[in-house]
Amino acid sequence: MIKHVFFAVTIGLIAFFLYLAQYTGAFKSVFVGIDQRGPYTLIYKEHVGAYHKIVEKIQQVENWAKENKLDCKFTFGEFFDDTGLTEEGRLKSRAGCLIEEKNSTAQTVLKTLTLPVDILRAEYTKTKAVVALFTGSPGIGPLKVYPKAENFIHEGKLKRKGAVIEIYEVLDSQTMNTTYIFPIEEL
Repeated sequence: MIKHVFFAVTIGLIAFFLYLAQYTGAFKSVFVGIDQRGPYTLIYKEHVGAYHKIVEKIQQVENWAKENKLDCKFTFGEFFDDTGLTEEGRLKSRAGCLIEEKNSTAQTVLKTLTLPVDILRAEYTKTKAVVALFTGSPGIGPLKVYPKAENFIHEGKLKRKGAVIEIYEVLDSQTMNTTYIFPIEEL
């Protein structure tokens, strides 16, 4: 009897972890290369603390954008500190909407808006970067995407500069694309 219960629990746990891995995209590929990215206009809120807690800031900026009829097709997180070197409570990041320069309608609307005190604006200039593309959950990015990008940077003898930006594009309730931008110095 105990063997059957143990067997059933073990099978159940294995099935759960396989489902979780499938759901988060653990079996999906990461594509890494070098590209130019930007320029972008960033509309954001600053965040201090654990990186995985930026979702609320993104939603606040998205809601403000929606109320002001500003197209926020892409959201982002910009991460300034290394989680291995900086205490979690001191990690600095930005979270909000990213507007591409080629989105002239959004750029025009943005020029007419006055930003609230807690929402800031910055320009992200055209940058050479190692770019990683992933269609799984950004929650597993630190485990799946970052090591591949860091390995690509190391093998290519490239030098990183600046903060990493993750650009999120929700395609539907089941699908999301995340673009990871690791700025590098010009060779």
